[in-house]
Amino acid sequence: MNNSIKQSFTNTEDLVARAHRRATGEELGVIRINLLIKHCSCLIADAMSDLLKPYGLCYKSYLIMVMMYSRDDAINPSELCDSMGETRSNMTRLCDELVSRNLAQRVTNASDRRRIDLSLTDQGLVLIQKVLPLLRERIKQIYALLGDTLRNQLEEGLQGLLLAVEDSRRAWNHED
Repeated sequence: MNNSIKQSFTNTEDLVARAHRRATGEELGVIRINLLIKHCSCLIADAMSDLLKPYGLCYKSYLIMVMMYSRDDAINPSELCDSMGETRSNMTRLCDELVSRNLAQRVTNASDRRRIDLSLTDQGLVLIQKVLPLLRERIKQIYALLGDTLRNQLEEGLQGLLLAVEDSRRAWNHED
């Protein structure tokens, strides 16, 4: 791990640990896992953004383009919000940027003329077909460092964590 990256994580970990000791008298324990997941997620997004910067894209814009590319028809911005966990205002800003760069276009929905959907332009198609393989290769390089066994264990563990979080949220929502 790069010293500045490790130092950044160590600083965050130290501050959060102090707050937990102050509020609960306990050490971090499993809270450290949350910090590691968040830190890794940010670093991966930064690595992807670094690769996308020469193309004038950020990672979120790229993901929007991937979702549009995955569809044979146009996609509704609300569906993009739900898929990405973004606010409507941020999604509007990101989509406006893609439209202004002629990478995406707004189209009237065929079955509901009041609804405006989004699709890639020809220029957007060319760009996503160029950058998607590059990002895929970068992700493969990142995870290759783990080796097959650890990567499979990580994937299995994160799938289990996803289910546990969903179950916990359902249980908490029923308590209210």
